Amino acid sequence: AANYEDQPIPVPLRAAPDDLSGHFILAPKLAYLVPMGSAEQRFPQRAYTGAGPSFGVDLAYGLSRYVALHGRFDYGMFAENDNCPNGGTCEATSIALGAGVDYHLVNGAAFDPWMRAGIGYRSMRYDLQWDGHKDERRYAGIDWLHLAIGGDWYPHSMIGFGPYLSLDVGTYGGRPDTPPPGTSGEVDSATHTFFSLGLRGVFDPMR
Repeated sequence: AANYEDQPIPVPLRAAPDDLSGHFILAPKLAYLVPMGSAEQRFPQRAYTGAGPSFGVDLAYGLSRYVALHGRFDYGMFAENDNCPNGGTCEATSIALGAGVDYHLVNGAAFDPWMRAGIGYRSMRYDLQWDGHKDERRYAGIDWLHLAIGGDWYPHSMIGFGPYLSLDVGTYGGRPDTPPPGTSGEVDSATHTFFSLGLRGVFDPMR
């Protein structure tokens, strides 16, 4: 007969700690922002300015072990490129607000990889000035697609940091009444994109 007293007692498995549900997360970030596409027809976003730094912050609230709602703010600055006329000044700034959903691939680990999808609103301003020309061009519209991937490493239970990549795609519904420099006639909307490569710090006081 089997001796049941010698059988090992099974140890119940514990679920990994939930490091997201009900948590508020603050994440300041710094990125290299690359505009692509066009602000409107016949006016590429990099016609007179190039890529530049971007500063911002992410806010998130955990709905479950793996899903969080997020909001974001980004401010980008762009200096002149080689196409800006000699002696001229060509600058641009971008302000973006957005919201969406984050999905975290693991829970309770020191490294937290995540994916994001959302939408946003963006305003873009170009200040262009050279001999015989002075133009302040303002654009505003919807970023109807925001995608991002990243990963945060937590050397401390409440503080982490990590890299991320993001892509924004949209159109400007609000555009200047005048045509772009060097063109004439009516101008229609076009698709703009922004690519970001950055680093963010993460503060989660409830982790």
